[in-house]
Amino acid sequence: MYQAIGEATIVGIQAGCVYAAIALGLSLIFGIIRVINFAHGSVLMIFMYLGYFLWQWWGIDPYVTMLICAPAAFGFGYAVQYLLNRPLFLREKAYVVEPLGVLILMAGFDMVLSNLALLSWGPFTKSITTSYSSKVIEVGGLLLNVPRLIIIPIVVLLIFGIYRLLNRTELGNRIRAVGQNREAAAICGINVHHIYALTFGLGCAITAIAGSAMLPFYPIAPAIGLGLAIKSFIVVVLGGLGSIPGMLAAGIIIGLAEGVVAQFISANYALIVSLVIFLLVIFFRPKGLMGRIEI
Repeated sequence: MYQAIGEATIVGIQAGCVYAAIALGLSLIFGIIRVINFAHGSVLMIFMYLGYFLWQWWGIDPYVTMLICAPAAFGFGYAVQYLLNRPLFLREKAYVVEPLGVLILMAGFDMVLSNLALLSWGPFTKSITTSYSSKVIEVGGLLLNVPRLIIIPIVVLLIFGIYRLLNRTELGNRIRAVGQNREAAAICGINVHHIYALTFGLGCAITAIAGSAMLPFYPIAPAIGLGLAIKSFIVVVLGGLGSIPGMLAAGIIIGLAEGVVAQFISANYALIVSLVIFLLVIFFRPKGLMGRIEI
């Protein structure tokens, strides 16, 4: 029993890191642009498929596909924000603070992406099998899956890199300035819509990196985006907007709740437990675990 709980704890931490990585891109977009990207899960799904086909057609290792998927996702996100969302921002600027049309557009875009994937690749799951997909190592009597272990340092480095970008670079200062007050940032000479497009592209690139890291152990299907997007929404709110460490902590809490509790009750009830934790934290601390006003 103790071994099972120990292994479930490690699996929960690994799942939490995945949730945090996916939520990081979502939180960055919402924190700066102030728009919920309802297509976030579908973007993750699309670039997981890209990584899958790179492996299937040319035998490119899933971790190497990050070098292709991340730039492609950045360009995709930049184009979506600049070509689709920017006109709505300009049109609705005089009426509302946050363009409601963008929310509706992103919800519709999510449906387009998911249905295109369904029509193109069918409803069946696809998976990648590499020489290390099923490899395990023993640590203190615990059997740990290697690909699930690899994702932990990848996510930590990703979160650290984004934190450094936002807080230690000139571009990060511009991004945070736009997130705090876009009108004042524009007066200071910052191209707000360029920063918005950069932020949206960066959020998609982060998501693509997380998807590539998941490929060795996570099956792909057109429907996976919805469930992962919901988890990322929960992690963003639970951790607190503006807190990258809070997001990581929230992801691990949700992952642990699902992993450890599932050893005692069914997996469906374990999902309910994670939602109960989410509701309790939000009830007693509405800003989340480490929430603050600005990113």
